[in-house]
Amino acid sequence: MTEGSPQRRPRNRKQLIVAAAARQFERKGFHDTSVADIAAEVGITGPALYRHFRSKSDLLMAAIELEIDQIERIYTSDTELPALLGEAAKALLRPGRVNTLWERSSPFLESEARSRLAERHLAALMPLRAALLRARSDLTEADADALTWAVHAVMNTARAFERVKVDRERGRRLMVSAATAVAEIPRLLPVAQEPAPHTPVVGVLSFASRREAALAAAVHLFAERGFQAVGMDDIGAAAGISGPTLYHHFPGKSAILSHIILRCLEALNFDLAAALSSTDDPAEALELALASFVRINVAQGDALVALTTGIVHVQEEERAPIRRAQQDYVNEWAVLLAASRKDLSQADTEALVRAAQRVIDAMRHHLPVRKTEQRQPLRRLGHAVLGIEEKFDTADLLV
Repeated sequence: MTEGSPQRRPRNRKQLIVAAAARQFERKGFHDTSVADIAAEVGITGPALYRHFRSKSDLLMAAIELEIDQIERIYTSDTELPALLGEAAKALLRPGRVNTLWERSSPFLESEARSRLAERHLAALMPLRAALLRARSDLTEADADALTWAVHAVMNTARAFERVKVDRERGRRLMVSAATAVAEIPRLLPVAQEPAPHTPVVGVLSFASRREAALAAAVHLFAERGFQAVGMDDIGAAAGISGPTLYHHFPGKSAILSHIILRCLEALNFDLAAALSSTDDPAEALELALASFVRINVAQGDALVALTTGIVHVQEEERAPIRRAQQDYVNEWAVLLAASRKDLSQADTEALVRAAQRVIDAMRHHLPVRKTEQRQPLRRLGHAVLGIEEKFDTADLLV
């Protein structure tokens, strides 16, 4: 091509835009991604992008559709479970694929689009459910549903293996092993019981401290609406205090989020310290750490949402201590897992710990039981992903 000759527009430009949008949304979140960011990654201008998509919301919908397309391709009909899991892991560990965009960003879609895509997403999982039922004739309908979501949650942890640079083939084997162990859980859900009589909720107690009330309100609002959709006035109103009063306690919304995340990590590490100081057996300490993580997740899952997804909204200078505390917590689990499973490398253990924690967090939303009954199924999922057996009584941590 001679210098100055016009460059031809690629025929797949629309697909390139959607792929770039998916990467940007996954990396930075919907609200913190601009159309200019997406256009720059593709190498075009904002006006050129708008020739293909009317808005950022349309781009998000297209990006989520891309993820659902991917699920439809990896879960194919009439494939037996071992082959299905092997091919799914291989596909999901390839660079450039979309991951967890539906789970994290679907709340930002309009209700009609969200409902339509939810139906497509569920339908895309049906071949996996069918393969589970062919492999497990003992499953109840409820267990088949829950295990379908759980196995898919394991498949969605590919980023954990990439993060620690596990060899792709090794990562595939570990993912398949974890997903298979989840699929083989004898009974994930508790035996069906008569529904408890409805007791009307007459109210809940709130913090007397204005500062603590604001933090509790922020946790709920961030989880319900997303960080960017919540303002300081919203937090103040939910906590029953004025905006100016709220600024006496926190300089801004990012500082509130940073405080929530650090407090969550401190709670996890506080319980972990109790587990480590109660035994000299690494396997038992890991059991206790798992029970603690499940208990906190069930009781304070909204805060953990902020922990797992909100750090992109924290000011750059506040991220370092959060990242360090997150890594320290994962490392402690990894050391305990390495002592319990001699077949794993350091990278393997960290990847599996991150995967187990991610699956527990995701499955909290897919267990058709009351919160008081979620802990045992979530612990079983943690055991399966980590590849360890339940040997110790941790009932005291499940109160």
